[in-house]
Amino acid sequence: MHLICNDAVDRMHRDHAYLLDLIQRIKSVCDRDDSIDNCRDCPSGHRESCHSNIEQLVRTFVEATLKHNAIESVYMADNVPKAHRVAHNQAHQGIATQLQAIRLVFSADGNCVLAIQGIDEVQHALQAHFREFDQHLEAYLSNPS
Repeated sequence: MHLICNDAVDRMHRDHAYLLDLIQRIKSVCDRDDSIDNCRDCPSGHRESCHSNIEQLVRTFVEATLKHNAIESVYMADNVPKAHRVAHNQAHQGIATQLQAIRLVFSADGNCVLAIQGIDEVQHALQAHFREFDQHLEAYLSNPS
């Protein structure tokens, strides 16, 4: 059982690194450095390439985040007190809501600048989630009772 828990913690660390890498990749697609507020201000060739790349990366990020949240929920099922499971899952739902908002805004107007700003907010939420919930989950998994 302890080996399985260690594998779970290692998997969580890999997932966290992957999610943070995806965020950096999304943010690096737009090279305008906050000099514009809307993609309409970019030349159309650049805008189309940027839009396509960000759209694909955001989709990948959303899917990876939801998969990671589902895996963490499975890890919590037998190893974590109910109060932590409930709070942890509520935090996952909050992040999923943020991601849904990004996709809705992005699909409505295709403004990559807004998508990147939304991803910045998700990054802060994820980092807080890692500190506030996942560190406790790791402790529960590393020291099963």
